[in-house]
Amino acid sequence: MLLAHATGFHARIWDQVIRHLPAVHSICIDLHGHGQSTGGPFSSWSELGNEISDFIQTLGLTNLICIGHSLGGHALTQATIKNPKAVRALLLVDPVIMSPEIYALADTLSPKGAQHPAAQRKRNFTSVQEMVDRFRDRSPYSLFTPQALQDYCEHGLLPTEGGLTLACPPEVEASSYMLPMTGAFILDHLDQITCPVTVLRGHTMDMKSFGDFTRSPTWPGLADALPNGTDVHRPDLSHFMPMQDPAFVADHVARVAQLTQVQPA
Repeated sequence: MLLAHATGFHARIWDQVIRHLPAVHSICIDLHGHGQSTGGPFSSWSELGNEISDFIQTLGLTNLICIGHSLGGHALTQATIKNPKAVRALLLVDPVIMSPEIYALADTLSPKGAQHPAAQRKRNFTSVQEMVDRFRDRSPYSLFTPQALQDYCEHGLLPTEGGLTLACPPEVEASSYMLPMTGAFILDHLDQITCPVTVLRGHTMDMKSFGDFTRSPTWPGLADALPNGTDVHRPDLSHFMPMQDPAFVADHVARVAQLTQVQPA
């Protein structure tokens, strides 16, 4: 299994999902500029897809079950298009693959030269516990299970002189949030994905809630636009379902990967 996380997170955010699964070879990657990976702000989401594609080819990975959340879902969809023979199935967890109508509003919704508020995030902490205490009652982190929040904070900080700093620098996170419209090209290539694809969607975003990160940005018609797509709509869950309900996501990982056993919560 190859797993890719959302903007601002890191590979270890999958720990609670994997905890529910039987022993299986899982490769969880830190995207460009996230976690233990180097790299500064990027200019297009296509860069991430190209990097994952290179990763698959360099390691000679085959027979993959690809599982991607949010930005990671978009990036793994790109990698599947580039490496169709390497991917056996794809699980997209509330991917940021939006509707044609929203992509058509790119200039209005993502004006050039604007800066996302994430660039002003607090980046330095004295301890993991300080970060946990800061986010515990704030949306969307208040939706996370306690252990998922602990994983996010514990593995989302790197040691620096005098303390700890965010592993994903605010300027990298902000650049990603300003770039979802650069992913519009993905809609032109969905018909090339012939493997089974399961799309998990949360509470759907509309134009009035476009800035609400807890709502699902996923195009409701995405599964129907895929040759072999299955749609699973959970309006009771947020965009952050891997951290909100890891057992639910693990259940669908097991189905897609055809695993015979899932551990209880």
